[in-house]
Amino acid sequence: MARCPDCGGEVKWKPPFYVCLDCGLSFRRGEFEEVKKTIKKEFKDQMGETEAETERKERQRKRDYHDWLMKKKED
Repeated sequence: MARCPDCGGEVKWKPPFYVCLDCGLSFRRGEFEEVKKTIKKEFKDQMGETEAETERKERQRKRDYHDWLMKKKED
């Protein structure tokens, strides 16, 4: 679920905008993606996470998803 970068409220897609249900802040799709990237980068910088750790976590997340998906198809 997407969160508002301003107030932390829930954000829903209401074409052609993402709109915060709490404060009413709205973004076009490209703007919202840029804001999310910026916030994620700032958070990683504050936590001291290195680029290598970020890449390792992303690879692990993809591997976990793949394993889950393959297991689900076998059932």
